Amino acid sequence: MRVEVFGQLSDHDREWVVRYLNERLSETDLRNLVDELDKPRRGRRKPVETLVVEAERRPGVRGRPPTRLPKHELAEYIVDRYGVSLLEGSERAPVRRALAARATSEELDLLREHRAAESIRGPHGKVVERIAKVTWHAGKSWARHFVKTLGLPAALAGIPGSPQEPSLLVATPFKPLNDLADFQRDLRDQALKVLNGTQGENRAVLTLPTGAGKTRTAVESLVAWLLQHEQDQSPVVLWVAQSEELCEQAVQAFNEVWIDLGHRAALDVHAPLRVARFWGNYEVPKPEERPHVMVASIQKLQSVVKGEDSEAESLSDFRELSRNIGVAVVDEAHRIGAPSYRQVLTFLGVDVSKEGRSSIPLLGLTATPFRSDDTETKNMAQMFHGRLLKAESLGAEPIKELRRRGVLSEVDHRFVEHGQKFDLGSSQKFVDHFNTFHEFHPGFLQSITESQERNKALAEALLTIPEEWPTLFFGCTVEHAEAMSILLRRARRSAAVITADTRAATRRALVEEFRKGRISVLCNYGVLTTGFDAPKVRALVIGRPTTSRVLYAQMIGRGMRGSAFGGTDRCLVIDVKDNIRFHGEQGELAYNKYTDFYK
Repeated sequence: MRVEVFGQLSDHDREWVVRYLNERLSETDLRNLVDELDKPRRGRRKPVETLVVEAERRPGVRGRPPTRLPKHELAEYIVDRYGVSLLEGSERAPVRRALAARATSEELDLLREHRAAESIRGPHGKVVERIAKVTWHAGKSWARHFVKTLGLPAALAGIPGSPQEPSLLVATPFKPLNDLADFQRDLRDQALKVLNGTQGENRAVLTLPTGAGKTRTAVESLVAWLLQHEQDQSPVVLWVAQSEELCEQAVQAFNEVWIDLGHRAALDVHAPLRVARFWGNYEVPKPEERPHVMVASIQKLQSVVKGEDSEAESLSDFRELSRNIGVAVVDEAHRIGAPSYRQVLTFLGVDVSKEGRSSIPLLGLTATPFRSDDTETKNMAQMFHGRLLKAESLGAEPIKELRRRGVLSEVDHRFVEHGQKFDLGSSQKFVDHFNTFHEFHPGFLQSITESQERNKALAEALLTIPEEWPTLFFGCTVEHAEAMSILLRRARRSAAVITADTRAATRRALVEEFRKGRISVLCNYGVLTTGFDAPKVRALVIGRPTTSRVLYAQMIGRGMRGSAFGGTDRCLVIDVKDNIRFHGEQGELAYNKYTDFYK
């Protein structure tokens, strides 16, 4: 009874649960369960089950094509879709209800021995319903009691989660960082000059392609600035990021660089560096605990500024801290035009209006210093005084030079073709949305999700990739990512899916297992484009069409790290050759605009 892959069911446990469901539940129970679990997202959309059935259908089948799995495959489908999350949360209460309804009287009595269910009494149906609705905390006491009592594998109790860092810290021996490359030293020195600049000369965007060490370069410049100002009333570096993953990535970068400083012969650094986390449930540091660096999510900062997330005392502490901000850093700086960034930066005294200036330096970081819309790109540039930091040593073709050095991987580009055509003009709202935002409407992406020919071609392409190659799949929708992971599992490939609904603890576990090579394909929708670091990614399958150069660069950037920086020599990128008819403004898929990566 062990979990071979943390965050997923082992083969042994998978077979155990499938057999258990088939023995405990009738075919009617299983069919009702599949329909109920699909119902919340269904509406007029095809259920995930239908996407799977259609993608697996062989050509030449006569009669009405099937849209449902045969009854004897339903238990396997349920287990492959939900894995260790099978019993988790209110969304999976129907599963717990179905199991409780088929439990023996002795099992129900044992369930009610737990303090969470001890008050449950009444007729059988009422008992079953109330047991199904007992609050489920993954990995905690009731979850463990439920699976043990019903004779299910311990893995189905789930992974205990916490908004804080895990209670167990695994310390590793000190490993000195590699010296900065010449282009990183160049950019570090340029950034340091900006940080020490006067008003009007103290803003810039530092840019490097994903995988070329942008975060490390920025942190080195900020640490150098802190060392220069260590006698100046302890100014605070505020690092602002879009997601918790990006925040934690920055915290770890500061930690690694500061530890490394203690072993650099030219420096005599012994004092600790205080780095505060400020996202999720983390609190504002008290004035007497002022950090040198505060890494914060934009969502947390905005909630405090608007008074939505904190008591008056916390807002007061934040105001006190904000008076000592010495540098503001915006990770993923192409997002700075959003109202949330303007609101927070204005509160901190950083004027990002068209002609705005301030004494607080502003450093932006991005691999994509542009927007899909030229006007938005111009506005973003103005916020940083039109200054873009580039490494002269990389010449006129930085991607080509970085690839030559092995900093970026060589790219093998392949296309998946299918026979279906998609018409953006099938709905006026699709056309209006595209003409306004220069990107596809979610409803249009949903129609692509439901293409049988396209999904079949994608599934076949994924199965041609060697199983030992860590592979990322980017889907059109949540259902698309889920369907592809199920198709892969049904073909006996190790696959997992991550969406915005995936619990943080489960997500961390799956990403870590992917990094270790225990998960072959990680499918996702909209969550692994930033803040995700797995240097050994060997293949990328771009299952969603996009006209956004920013989004496309973020997706392919997940596999661009070369062997010189701990990545791979080559990376396979598979795009879908979609024939989309555009109406109104002319559109073009982003891979046609990003030919630099495919030279």
